Amino acid sequence: MSEEDTYLRAKLTEINGAIERLTQMLNRMIDVISKITEVQDTQSDLALVVNANAEKLDEILEAVKNIKQAAPSQTSASSIVQKGAVSSHQAILDTLETQIRDGVIASDLSTKINEAAGMLESKGVSSSLIVKIQRWTRILKTYGRVDTISPTDIQKLRNDIKEWSRELSKMR
Repeated sequence: MSEEDTYLRAKLTEINGAIERLTQMLNRMIDVISKITEVQDTQSDLALVVNANAEKLDEILEAVKNIKQAAPSQTSASSIVQKGAVSSHQAILDTLETQIRDGVIASDLSTKINEAAGMLESKGVSSSLIVKIQRWTRILKTYGRVDTISPTDIQKLRNDIKEWSRELSKMR
């Protein structure tokens, strides 16, 4: 074998090694692209499920609003009836308290608090208390649509509900 043949074989061996490395790199790139495609498909599926759930939630909220609008509202000047109304106001806050738990979704709770404020307002509760209650609606709207509420905010809300209950008790 001549020196040129040896040199040519060495160069061909280098080229063959480079081609093998390129092939391995291309195979890895194909694997990465297929993983990205899988993630995108999963994300699209999740987006569809979230949209479907949001539509169902909107339908349920609309149905609840229609039920509340159909319910008769009672107003009377007698103090006995007013005390009964205050008790029903307290029941609204108690119901709200039971709905608060760790891991609750902020947008759901915001809607429930807003509905409770609306019910209390329609029953003649003082506007200062309604403003305090609606403040929490605005606070919870700072969270994303599917974010859970931080435990510290949940504790603050529970404390505020206790304070609202005390204010309703003073109305008696």
